[in-house]
Amino acid sequence: MMNISQFLGEEADLGPEKRIAVLSAPLASSVSWLGGTELGPQAIIDASPALEVFDDELLIETVRFGIATRPVPDFTGLTAAAACSQIQDAVSAELAAGMFPVLLGGEHTVTVPAVQACLAQYPDLHVVQIDAHLDLRDRYEGNPNSHACVMRRLDDLGVPFTQVGIRSFSREEYELVQSKGWKPFFMQRLRAEADWIEQVCQGIKGPVYLTCDVDGLDPAIMPATGTPEPDGLTWRETIDLMRELAGRHRIVGMDFVEFSPRPGAEHAAFVVAKLIYRTLGYIFR
Repeated sequence: MMNISQFLGEEADLGPEKRIAVLSAPLASSVSWLGGTELGPQAIIDASPALEVFDDELLIETVRFGIATRPVPDFTGLTAAAACSQIQDAVSAELAAGMFPVLLGGEHTVTVPAVQACLAQYPDLHVVQIDAHLDLRDRYEGNPNSHACVMRRLDDLGVPFTQVGIRSFSREEYELVQSKGWKPFFMQRLRAEADWIEQVCQGIKGPVYLTCDVDGLDPAIMPATGTPEPDGLTWRETIDLMRELAGRHRIVGMDFVEFSPRPGAEHAAFVVAKLIYRTLGYIFR
């Protein structure tokens, strides 16, 4: 596939003044089962020109708010710690320039440096996580900075968070959730409580950083990820949540991680690109 340099391709130039920065973080140092997340950012960018820039729900051309795409960095030969340091610096620079950062992963580990960058500017930050997994292990395969530990590391930083779409976790993680009194929005809870989006929004104080592990979505629309879990969020449930979040809280940054291109599932890259574009429309309209 031809590598396209900017999100939305040539139509990205419709926005004269750039306010949104699309950054890539192709880190894949600790993936589980099916690999390929280092190819995710470029695949999402390559699929994005197939989008209609006139949004079919919002009836606006979100691109006119101004989207700039930064070059995809090469993390070859870098340690995960060095790559994360580079990610934190990149997100910090965008925030300092008044840009809204959209980070494309790579594995979920990239969320930690992005949140650290946002915390420096927004000390009362609240993270909303869409994910099939709790990601609350203290270590995974001996690694405290595994993608399976990302929310545990955010807890270490003292960042409050809300977890949505969860349907896979270890005994250790479940016992931690019980001991802390946390109330994740497990899929069973979503199915039982019709007002779950209202509950998510009510539980948030302060500005929001949104992290979307694409395996939070159902494999029917998102098969291209390392650990696809059945009975996930539908497209409608996901964008309904995004709309309410953006309407009621200030979203200051976001990432979309764990996308892993799969032959025969090319539509999945388009789904992620459209989810990003739709969410930007909710935030900036």
